[in-house]
Amino acid sequence: MSKLNKIKKFEISSSPCHFTKRKYRGLSKRKTTEKWLKEISKREGFEFKYFLTLSFYKAQTSVISQYIDNVHIKKVLIDFFYPNKKPINRIRFWFFVERHLDNHLHLHILMEGIDSIEWLSKRNRKIIISKRTILDIVHGNYSIEEVMIEAVTHHLQAYVLRLGTGKQGVDMRKVGDIKRRIQYVNKSLEGLDFNCWDHIDWENSDLEAMQTGSI
Repeated sequence: MSKLNKIKKFEISSSPCHFTKRKYRGLSKRKTTEKWLKEISKREGFEFKYFLTLSFYKAQTSVISQYIDNVHIKKVLIDFFYPNKKPINRIRFWFFVERHLDNHLHLHILMEGIDSIEWLSKRNRKIIISKRTILDIVHGNYSIEEVMIEAVTHHLQAYVLRLGTGKQGVDMRKVGDIKRRIQYVNKSLEGLDFNCWDHIDWENSDLEAMQTGSI
């Protein structure tokens, strides 16, 4: 066996825990994570429709504590869209934790969506919207999707008490260019805020490929 073949054989048999895929070599930790998430998004068929930013008036400083809060936040969101029986093919979420300059944490969520007409006609859920919104609806200046976004915002503020009721607590908008959103939620990896991938809440994110070990 030639020396080159011996080297190749050794590389293939190396522990996967210490083996970096060739396509990721030479990339920064941010670029590696972005590329990895984009591949998962494409392979698993994620169709993210909304981008949420949650800022807390009583913010956590511990990432682990925020992860625990995220369990409740995810449940609140799922209960809004599916107040009764939860379907197997429900909407999916990715959670990203980011640190402010004052050391407090806030949360970014990439979220799939459902048809707004279907949501309004089939889901037995009481919704909260402002009187101004009702007036805009009467005048034809408000879409069903805008009603849903406002209702989600009020629902989060009602059941996630640390958010408070201020306008800055919940920012929910259409996701836009998903590649740019994935880049945005990984920007903290350029600093020293997190080690490895701690900014991704693995437990609460619907990353099936990662959780089943098929990456």
